[in-house]
Amino acid sequence: MDLVEGEPRHGERASVGRSDAVLRLAVAGVAWLFVGCVVVQFFLVGLRMFAEGPLVSTLHRDFAYLYGWLTPILVLLAASPAGSARAVRLAIALLVLFAIQTFLPLLAHLAPPVAALHAANALVVAWLALRLAQASRQPPDPIGTPRR
Repeated sequence: MDLVEGEPRHGERASVGRSDAVLRLAVAGVAWLFVGCVVVQFFLVGLRMFAEGPLVSTLHRDFAYLYGWLTPILVLLAASPAGSARAVRLAIALLVLFAIQTFLPLLAHLAPPVAALHAANALVVAWLALRLAQASRQPPDPIGTPRR
């Protein structure tokens, strides 16, 4: 029997559906991991306020550089065919705001009011990460629908 062009072979659609589900689950897992890291970051800021020592003063910064690598991973996972346009937009926004987040403390001596936005931006980063984790459960855009 001849196959119609573009029609999946027996069992092919099920495996594609499973791989899409796995990719969406990966986006959700990495996004929730990122949310957890942000919560740890808030704890480390509080710890720095009440504890002293060289380790405490650099822990917040060093941990941010460590988990910051999750943001490009989130963009790549969200941009997969299994991702929705909303997840892609949220992942890109998260990447950009996280990059800004790492730069803001460097302005502490040059422009303290701008550096102070570090705390407000952290809240936006946390909110975006939560929204991305929630959006990753959304099914992908229908085939032929342009990504918005």
